[in-house]
Amino acid sequence: MYIRIFLIIVSLLFPAVRSGLRAQASIIKITEDMVTDESGSGDYMSWFDEQDMSKKPITRWITSGNVNCWPAGLVIDLKRMYRIDAVYVFDAPKSYRVEGGYLKVSGGRPFEWCDSVRQPLRNGGKWVKIACPMQTRYIQLQKNATVMCNLDGQYPENCDLAINEILIEGEPLGDLEPVAKPAGKRPEPCPMDLFIGMNSYINTPDKAHEAVGCVREYRPWGWNGVTDLQTPISWATLRDGNSDDYYRKLKDMGVDCVPCIHRHVDAKNQAERIPDFGGDPANPETYRVMADYSFQYVARYGSRKIPDRLLRTTEAAPKKSGLGLIRYFENWNEGNREWGDPGEHFNPYVFSAFCSASYDGHLGTMGEGFGVKQADPDMKYVFGGLVGLSLSYIQAMKLWSDYYRNGSFPADVINVHHYCNTRGKQHPKETAYGISPEEDGLKEKLEKLVKWRNANLPDKEIWLTEFGWDTDPNTYQSAAKGHKLYPGGITMNEIQGQWLVRAYLAGSAAGLDRMMMFLANDIKGYTLGVYGSCGFFTVDGEYKPSWYYVKTMKTALSGMVFDAECASGNKDICVYRYKDRNTGKLAYASGVRPATGHAKTATGFALIILLPKRLYRFLWRIRKNLVRNERFPSKPARWKSMSVSAPSLSLLIGRRRTLLM
Repeated sequence: MYIRIFLIIVSLLFPAVRSGLRAQASIIKITEDMVTDESGSGDYMSWFDEQDMSKKPITRWITSGNVNCWPAGLVIDLKRMYRIDAVYVFDAPKSYRVEGGYLKVSGGRPFEWCDSVRQPLRNGGKWVKIACPMQTRYIQLQKNATVMCNLDGQYPENCDLAINEILIEGEPLGDLEPVAKPAGKRPEPCPMDLFIGMNSYINTPDKAHEAVGCVREYRPWGWNGVTDLQTPISWATLRDGNSDDYYRKLKDMGVDCVPCIHRHVDAKNQAERIPDFGGDPANPETYRVMADYSFQYVARYGSRKIPDRLLRTTEAAPKKSGLGLIRYFENWNEGNREWGDPGEHFNPYVFSAFCSASYDGHLGTMGEGFGVKQADPDMKYVFGGLVGLSLSYIQAMKLWSDYYRNGSFPADVINVHHYCNTRGKQHPKETAYGISPEEDGLKEKLEKLVKWRNANLPDKEIWLTEFGWDTDPNTYQSAAKGHKLYPGGITMNEIQGQWLVRAYLAGSAAGLDRMMMFLANDIKGYTLGVYGSCGFFTVDGEYKPSWYYVKTMKTALSGMVFDAECASGNKDICVYRYKDRNTGKLAYASGVRPATGHAKTATGFALIILLPKRLYRFLWRIRKNLVRNERFPSKPARWKSMSVSAPSLSLLIGRRRTLLM
């Protein structure tokens, strides 16, 4: 008791002693769910994976040198108030295109940062302490480049910072803040005959559409003569066809068409640069021209009639509107690209502003006649497909929306691209080649994105609108190069077909809402090579096995949605179950897992048919266009004895013995 009284007296008389008696600060554990990457570039958790100051960390967060990716910041939500004492940075030695720069540490809250401390990096190969006393829930760690590289190239780049690790020292001051559960209901699953899609153009042959239920149509913004807010829009027949007739034809075919509006209005000089027209690219008001065109486009092809006074077209009255020909609208393509012209790269906040303008005229603040939702509230807005499964980019878009749109996310569909290859990148600079969906872990990668959507934006759809493989052995996205089964047991064209089918199935099992392969056709006169031969048909109009494979699957699983993954009784066989929600009819799709998929010789493409009382396996050989049936065990658990040629795929369909090819 006397000791306690003594300590109280001492602490009152000597404040320095009192401060020394508070709880000792410790290193705060940083987990992935606490971090938002404001650049959307690189593996930012490499800054928090070697939290031991007694060692020299090796990994670092690598950010693209594209100048529009900079400055590159991380927002850390500590989930409660903290007293922060210091940040420790391992300042590694410089290396090729990695040197200099400074780190800025800030407190406060997102978009309202304060108490900033700036620490230059000297590449000293040692830990550096940054004293930054503050009380905050949020911390921004922002790296800023000071050295340029590739100065002789077409596009000079920023050198990255040699920060191999960051530790944050502090202590909690309060309880965890409550987390509000996001509102919204999961969209109804899309039946497989509409789930399966492709990228295409207005002049794609009708036959190609038989294999799919949705089309992503590439359409340059400038086609209709849009350059400002005054010039009337021309809906006249284009060089490659009439848009009204095209959309009406696809609707009559039962195919959802999604126009992907992209490229700058000045295609000759501006290509796909950010269409800011000299304004602030982070301000939604900058994109009034795009917001206006979005309104006009959806007013014509959406489902709502619009007063003539709002329709700025060259047509004589009565002007056309509410034609009811499309249900989706996409506003750009691959705006987060890091290659080429840096002026074509939208950072997440800039892209959010761009989307907010064309989604609803930035919450209606632009006035009447701006944005998709003002023309047709039922139109689904698809934000421009992102390069890669860019979860960090989407998280940054949500952070922007929480602040600038009061939590209203400016899209109905989350839209990403992914190509399965040995480097995991769309345009790897290193040697690479295409791999199967299973070897790439496609389903698991997609599940991570779906899990985040379910927890944070449950009412949004997720689409994978570009994936595929070249039928050219010389590209890094080839379905042949590096594959052990080619050319001995199977052609690269058959590999392309089987991998496409298995990718569609993996995506549906992961929880995606739609998938569109790239591209309907091989590209004539294409000089870049890669992605030029991903098509369903060749430049000579010859349809590849992939078109037949995908069409067969679409026909077989028409009206069905993914229901569950089932145990097969065989570790080498995976089984997905599909169900018709109207009739209760079941179908099973099975395939060989990758562990054995490269060890056997593939001789065909297997299909399984479910009749009312019997189960048959149908083996289809594309060259002979023949179907053979045979009796098969009726329960998936008994499939452990089945003989499947790898990497084959099986579908269990319903009601008929034959398939429409």
